Amino acid sequence: MTKLLKKLALAMVPVVIYFAIFIYFEPYNYFGIKNSEYSGDSAMYRVREFNKQPSDVIILGDSKMAHFDMDLVESLVGEKVGQLSFGGASFNESMDLLEYAIEKNPDVHTVYFAASFYTLNESYYKDRMSSIETTATNPFAYMLNFNYNIEMLNEIKWFILGEKNVATPHHEDWKESDYYFEDGTKRPYRRNLMEYADTIKGVCANYSYDTADVERYIELAKMCKDKGIKLYTVMPPMDDSLKELVVEPLGIHNHILSFIDSVSPYTEVINFEYNETNVFSEDLFYDGFHLDVYSGLPLFTQMLFDR
Repeated sequence: MTKLLKKLALAMVPVVIYFAIFIYFEPYNYFGIKNSEYSGDSAMYRVREFNKQPSDVIILGDSKMAHFDMDLVESLVGEKVGQLSFGGASFNESMDLLEYAIEKNPDVHTVYFAASFYTLNESYYKDRMSSIETTATNPFAYMLNFNYNIEMLNEIKWFILGEKNVATPHHEDWKESDYYFEDGTKRPYRRNLMEYADTIKGVCANYSYDTADVERYIELAKMCKDKGIKLYTVMPPMDDSLKELVVEPLGIHNHILSFIDSVSPYTEVINFEYNETNVFSEDLFYDGFHLDVYSGLPLFTQMLFDR
């Protein structure tokens, strides 16, 4: 029996070493033993932070809502704000998170919920909430998750290279050549905005408005109203290049207006997405959907939360 235990212990050594390496290099400071604080937009991390310290005001959405300066947000709102937005979040996942947050914290009283023509596309459906919740609450599920192991290995790579794995902000110093074609004529929009619009147009070529998700959202809006929760439906800004090159040519603007008409009786809609006058100029955008973090995003933050 003693020999068997020794063999088992010996067999476990590589596993223990691997988990020790994982804990040291995992990027999200999941176990709270590192000095550095993760500040990215991982869904797992943000759900975990909300579970540790639930907030009565929450933000939900995709990358367009995920990169606010939260110190500025909280100074405008006047209390702690839970950031539950994350890059690539689908509309249905944000609804899942809304239900989850209210269940975890019945004192939630204000919700900023992002909606966009892009996430209201029926093909833009993802279902990761159960996985997110599991990894946020179960350390073993976190350590055994394939994607987080890949991220841990990337952290080791950056460590060996002597560099930090820092997320690239939505910012660029644009050159004069970005505004002109090679023959010297002026582009209607900056080079990267036109390229981005071309990409989005390809994704939305067979656009199908997600009626089922909208109906579910209306039911959630009614639930919020019954619970005394102020629900703001936020339609984040998009650059005019997307409006002119994608939304209107594909007839998507009709779906945007339909969505606003459908949900307005149940929630206050803050529409920056599709208006006659876009208050955000081209130079305030990094790409068609994302505002520049140093110029456009602070302005959007002020306009959205100073109410």
